[in-house]
Amino acid sequence: MSFSLPERVTLKGPNFIREVFERGVGVPGFISFGIGNPAPEAIPVKVIEDAFDFIVHENPMGLLQYGPMQGDACLAELTLDRLSKVHHMNLDGQGLIISNGAGQLLGLVPITVCEPGDEVYMDDYTFTSAINSVRNMGAKAVGIKTDEFGMIPSELEKAAQSGKGKYIYLIPNFQNPTGITMPLERRKEIYAIASKYDLFIYEDDPYGEIRFAGDHVPTFKSFDTENRVLYAGSYSKTLSAGLRVGFLLGPEDVVSTIQALKNNTAGQMPLVTQKVVAHVLDQIDYDAHLENVRKVYKSKCDAMMRVFKEKGSSKVHLTEPTGGMFAWMTMPDTVDCDEFFEACMDKNVGIIKCGAFAADGVENGHAFRLSYTVPTIPEIEKGMEILCALTKEYCGE
Repeated sequence: MSFSLPERVTLKGPNFIREVFERGVGVPGFISFGIGNPAPEAIPVKVIEDAFDFIVHENPMGLLQYGPMQGDACLAELTLDRLSKVHHMNLDGQGLIISNGAGQLLGLVPITVCEPGDEVYMDDYTFTSAINSVRNMGAKAVGIKTDEFGMIPSELEKAAQSGKGKYIYLIPNFQNPTGITMPLERRKEIYAIASKYDLFIYEDDPYGEIRFAGDHVPTFKSFDTENRVLYAGSYSKTLSAGLRVGFLLGPEDVVSTIQALKNNTAGQMPLVTQKVVAHVLDQIDYDAHLENVRKVYKSKCDAMMRVFKEKGSSKVHLTEPTGGMFAWMTMPDTVDCDEFFEACMDKNVGIIKCGAFAADGVENGHAFRLSYTVPTIPEIEKGMEILCALTKEYCGE
């Protein structure tokens, strides 16, 4: 049998993340700043173990049959309660989807709202799956220039004047890959442009609960007066990535349409993981748990920043995140970043090339993503000493 795949599903960027993983796996002493996994010591293993034991033995048949397509009602209630009371979101006219992690939503949203040829606006460097999910629909993932505060409003407006836009995709808190947090004034400017050109805002906020420095910045959804924000969250970064439990809050008519599409394509989510998360949220002091997660991430981020400030080249810039999992290292334009990457790999340090995160229309840059969550503090210090020595070798003091 001979057949060809549609071009839209083959338009993938280079998988530099997988390259680092595959080349580093099994290598003695390899230190990876490339894996964006939660810190192992931040996962409440015993609490989750106990939750599984309780859930499985309380009502096993309730887990072994089909369940409600819309997800576990208890988990939905706990999630909505937190969004309302902690994040000050108005729930009137809103619907909630419980999803297979926040990642499932990245595919469901464009397939629901986009037609081939539509445009989706996003940071010039952003989460790889968000880019590919838009391309998979035959839409264009348009990269918008950013500065130290995130997406530049004037650049967004230029793009939106095409009239082809459907939504703006943003990770406003501790952005992946740059670690940047968008200030409130910039968020309001972006919202005003979305209103002017009648665009949805897809607010992807998987790291929002992991702020370990600076002041809280209100979400887009908390000041959404026009019902145009789809807010995605996740328990992957705060409880367990492997449980794969996320959620989407948005206008009820839009969410119900996304839910119907989800029902027809993916069916129900596994009940056991939803009920485990609901049980954990109901049993523990979640805010106290989050404080521990923040403490772990802060200590690791501080170690990375401390070594870089002491030993890195002054010609290299490393963002200082106030939360989340990532920092962004920008090199001088004169540096051969492919050669620098190989030098790091030769010395058993893995970093991710910026091309892994480049949206449509973005030229090859001179930056790398570094994640500080998985390595131990001694590994971070050792890996950063190697990395910093290479920055001086390639860029000067």
